[in-house]
Amino acid sequence: MGYQSSDVSLAESSIVEKMVSIYRMLSDEVRELNSMVREFDISQSLLVEKRYERVRKIKNDIEGESMNLMEYFVKVAEYIPSRELYATIIEGTIRISEDLEASAYRLYLVNKLGSRVSDRIFAILSEVSRRAITMVDLLSDMLRNVGSERVVRSLYMEISKLEDSIDEFYREGGLECVRTYGGSPESLVLKEALDKLEEAADTAKRVATYIWFLSSFK
Repeated sequence: MGYQSSDVSLAESSIVEKMVSIYRMLSDEVRELNSMVREFDISQSLLVEKRYERVRKIKNDIEGESMNLMEYFVKVAEYIPSRELYATIIEGTIRISEDLEASAYRLYLVNKLGSRVSDRIFAILSEVSRRAITMVDLLSDMLRNVGSERVVRSLYMEISKLEDSIDEFYREGGLECVRTYGGSPESLVLKEALDKLEEAADTAKRVATYIWFLSSFK
């Protein structure tokens, strides 16, 4: 027995609802990362470690919920015309979460090394993580408004501008790491933390593109 159009619509609505729920978790993750950066500035070593544990737990929870969603998605995918876009969005969301956790882990390592982050690098990390919060929240807004291509396109343009600005901070941050720490372990680990934040932003923009494409099918 095949699915009726109403069944397909219900299945898609359920997928979007579950993805919005996952993005609430992703918002929590990136906010914990931002708090972790702030606590670097006040040299709260134990707080930094606790923040990282929270980031890791949220990432694991996101992976679990995403796998549950994929299992549901596989059951109904045959009847959803835009199934490839949904699958790509889910996979991209997992990647964002993984990159955020990877950045947090490297900051945790810098904390364990007992290194002080320079004022400028701190400012760059803080600004990039704040902009990452906005990007994640905008992705969630895109999903909630996926039925309106006009609204989704407007949100996409905001995300694109944020990703461009993060690229600028990323380039400056890489140079600042070398200028401040030379070839020390701190330089390498801080640069990797910035790498992962920049990769998360790149993936967020790609996910935004796919959500925009998805809205065109509505």
